[in-house]
Amino acid sequence: MMKTQDWSKIAVFVGVGILLAMTAETVRARQNIVIGEVSVRYDHQDRTYDNNGSAVAVADASSGDVVAQGVGNATAGNRPRILVLENRTGDRRDYLLSPRLTFSSTGISDVVEFTYSPAVHYDHLDETTDLNHDFGLRLEKNLTRNWLVTLNNHFFLGEDPLRDEELRTADSAPAAGEPAAPPAPAVGSPPAEPDQTLTERFGRRRYWTNTMDAGSEYTYGEDRLVSIGYTFDVLRNDDGDVGGYTDYDRHAGDLQLHHRLNRKWSAEGEAGYTRGLFDQPNVAIVVPSEQQVAVVDSEDLKEYNFRLRGTYDTTSHYHLFTEYSYLGTDYDSSLRQDSDIHNLALGFNYDVSQRLHVTMSGGPTWVVRENRPTETDYNAYGGVTWDFLHGTATIFADKSYAQDNFDGRGSGLTDSWDTGATLDYQLTRDLTAALSANYNHDQRQQLPLSQTVILVDQDQPAPTELGQFEYTEKDYDAGASLTYTFLRWYTVTGGYRYYNHDSDLSANGADSYHEHRAYIELAVSKELFRW
Repeated sequence: MMKTQDWSKIAVFVGVGILLAMTAETVRARQNIVIGEVSVRYDHQDRTYDNNGSAVAVADASSGDVVAQGVGNATAGNRPRILVLENRTGDRRDYLLSPRLTFSSTGISDVVEFTYSPAVHYDHLDETTDLNHDFGLRLEKNLTRNWLVTLNNHFFLGEDPLRDEELRTADSAPAAGEPAAPPAPAVGSPPAEPDQTLTERFGRRRYWTNTMDAGSEYTYGEDRLVSIGYTFDVLRNDDGDVGGYTDYDRHAGDLQLHHRLNRKWSAEGEAGYTRGLFDQPNVAIVVPSEQQVAVVDSEDLKEYNFRLRGTYDTTSHYHLFTEYSYLGTDYDSSLRQDSDIHNLALGFNYDVSQRLHVTMSGGPTWVVRENRPTETDYNAYGGVTWDFLHGTATIFADKSYAQDNFDGRGSGLTDSWDTGATLDYQLTRDLTAALSANYNHDQRQQLPLSQTVILVDQDQPAPTELGQFEYTEKDYDAGASLTYTFLRWYTVTGGYRYYNHDSDLSANGADSYHEHRAYIELAVSKELFRW
């Protein structure tokens, strides 16, 4: 496997080369804007685990293997069956000073956007200082009126998955003549994202990610579009601590087609392939009398996905649709169960009024797991969006199966129920508020493999496949934030978030915790140059 540093350099050099080539056009044909920003942020996090007295595991200095400590002292009745290593540091007091530079260049047929935001991060409790980095590049080029090519790259080095998500979704270049808005703070649970989104349950662990995607789309008629794309993701732990994320390279390709058959009917199709290349996992099955039985196996995998959807427009405000989707995962590991998920759904989109929108869908789901009979379940989604004079409110509920193979711990097949509500409201011209609440219930179908230790009783045989394990995770969270803009260029933002994670992964609740997180940020942004 090519070294990740080499891939990252290639991505940056390719992006810079295209950037220079595109900006070589005549100055008269382009509009260039440079925007500067500086923000100061204080982040307070208080995490408390329900049980901090469970057995822990550390890396043996001589062999590098993971061994269980204190297992022999645990009574048989209290010994946890499974323990996933996590960062037990609960409290954080962090200060961040972050300049941000955005360069945007718009031509007749292309857009170039470059953002760089380093951050000096000071940990008040540990009295340590780190330098974080966030780099973004977006390139778009219309080769013809109907043919568009794009290239995007995002690099993040830090320790906070929520901060990474916040920077990914922030607008990097405002409309012409408008000041740059500071990144929107994370409120409540992060929005639904592709499966490479990292779990925050490991706490703060220093890591870096790089995501590069290239795509091309061609419009061959009214409401008719074909596109192809390739994405390369990298995840690496920066400090190498036991219990961090599982390092991987992820290659994904997809092909999409949207075709309007006539005034009433349209069809969509999508097919994709993903190859995940993981570092050797650090997994151990521990028997107290023998201290350790190591499991060495490849965690590489392949994913296949396919989706076909047909839509019938009864009116301009009411649309019926039917959809079939498939997701298959083929693990190289003999300890993991291959699986196939088939979904069939019927539903509708209905614009009740200009401000009220409703979506409903549902149908059967078939889950096929290796060496097990086919399981029949259901999928369902319901969502309501209400746009009123000074804000937007949404409420939704979702029941589905998914494969969380790239969340940093390889959670795998998951039966998920998710429901929540959000409210964004503009109190005055300069003051806005956001509220959210969410509940998520995940029935995990096999054991996560990121730095995992499995403890078994002396008289029990070691498991031959990790798919024998199932466990439940429940997450509750609620958040609120206020953003105030003053003197045109200045913005102050404050927010609070409560999060409760309840897991039966270990018998004594060692993986369950609740967390309070509050922050305040002051940012000033200004357009520096325009030519």
